[in-house]
Amino acid sequence: MATIRKRQLKNGENAYIVQVKFKDKGSGKTILETTTWHPDTKMTAKQEERAVQTYAEEFERQIKATVNGASATVDTPNMTFKEFALQWLARVERDCSKTYYVKGRDCIALANEYIGRYKLREITPAIIQNFYDKLDAMKKKTSKVFPKPEFRSILEKYGFNYMKLRYEVNIQSCTLANAFAGKSVSKNWSSDLAERTGIPFQELFDEKITEEPYAYETIHKFKRIIRAILSLAKKNRLVIDNYASADYINFPKRPPHKIECMTDGDAKRFYKFILNYSDIRYKSAMLLFLLAGFRRGEVAGLEWKDIDFDKGEITVSRSVTTVSRFGIIEKEPKTETSKRTLSIPDVLLKTLKGYKEWQINRRVELGDYMEENDYVFTQENGKRLYPSTFTGWLNKMLREANIDHYSLHSLRHTNITLQIAAGVPIVTVAARAGHARASTTSDIYAYALRSTDKMAADKIASIFSAEEKPQKSVKPFELNPVSKTDETDTVAEFKHLKEEMQRLGFETLDEYEEYLDFLEMKKAKKKDFEM
Repeated sequence: MATIRKRQLKNGENAYIVQVKFKDKGSGKTILETTTWHPDTKMTAKQEERAVQTYAEEFERQIKATVNGASATVDTPNMTFKEFALQWLARVERDCSKTYYVKGRDCIALANEYIGRYKLREITPAIIQNFYDKLDAMKKKTSKVFPKPEFRSILEKYGFNYMKLRYEVNIQSCTLANAFAGKSVSKNWSSDLAERTGIPFQELFDEKITEEPYAYETIHKFKRIIRAILSLAKKNRLVIDNYASADYINFPKRPPHKIECMTDGDAKRFYKFILNYSDIRYKSAMLLFLLAGFRRGEVAGLEWKDIDFDKGEITVSRSVTTVSRFGIIEKEPKTETSKRTLSIPDVLLKTLKGYKEWQINRRVELGDYMEENDYVFTQENGKRLYPSTFTGWLNKMLREANIDHYSLHSLRHTNITLQIAAGVPIVTVAARAGHARASTTSDIYAYALRSTDKMAADKIASIFSAEEKPQKSVKPFELNPVSKTDETDTVAEFKHLKEEMQRLGFETLDEYEEYLDFLEMKKAKKKDFEM
């Protein structure tokens, strides 16, 4: 048991000396550790007393875990799920990624409301199933904030316009433009704007709160964490079996997930739009998503050393994500096979070369303001770019290209689907996508494989039907003679046709012929109207 001694400092504030003393059963040594705790000056005497007690208990647990291992237990028969879950979380914080740690922390906080006080030996499959049923029934509240129709005039009444808000009040430009256009904005941003301008929130915005179920994957991740905690408890022989496993628990069937990807027409239009886009940063990023099929975090984590301009290859060796309270975190790619090197098209290679030159010149212009590093995509000051920034870039470009909304991940789906449709072997597609197994690719993109299955059937049929047909030998004198003049004219006509198709953006003769038929139809309609 930790001992606590209260001291009063020279400035009149209180401080507490917390001391932990115990015997290590493994080595036989006596362990003595001391720390000082300073309470919040706003606390009452009773609040101080409770808070220092909690701090002392946690300090003792940490010291014992350090000496005996993160899963060390004291008085194990009476250990509660909450106590053991905190030990599991300490191990995760030490050994795993920050992302997994935050998910585990949030999951444990929720689980403690329902099963935290149960002793580990008291937990049964029925208790876990009851908790899981509550998880499945949970709903989250989502808030959507819209500027009022008279948003602009209200701001003007208070003496604000776009330029003043942007450059004097320092309001984020992209979201400000959305608000002026009547689009939804976040609650944090809208509250911040109201606070900075001194205009009541209700006068500027309408807030709509709705309830909707959590995504299947979100709840499933929580269940996996509970299963992992009890798995460690089983290894430590604190429970007879892992009652959170599928042997004891009924898991709802995963709902079918429709892959969102661009239509062929939108993909071609967007590709052409990207090639002519003026901002080299936007252009480079979107080509990486569309032509290489990278994930958002993989693009954010790219460094120039990852790009081999001589071989025309890019290596993915890290990913970047944002974690609540930790900011931008660099981590390993999603799976071991996500670490990959793949060839890229010449158009992407050329664009990246141009972008690198632009970035070097930009660094010279900004001087010391821009942080020196090897990052491919950076903020204005040279620091890592937030992965969510790419979503803003995509939305802006789609609006300008007059193309329907697509998510950033749909560009990756588009890339993979087009490879499958083009007949690229599924093993190659999986390797380029960074999937752990080819079966993952085939499961996710089964709809695309169905189209190639039809192509395969037609191909087989054509092979056998070609063998069935007798081959006619054509004698030279049976061919219709073509004069040299006619042949030259035919070649010229063919070249002109190809140039015209390229100019209009048609890739097949069928598309071009449909276009000509459409023109004829328009002419006929116009003639009928004039008559």
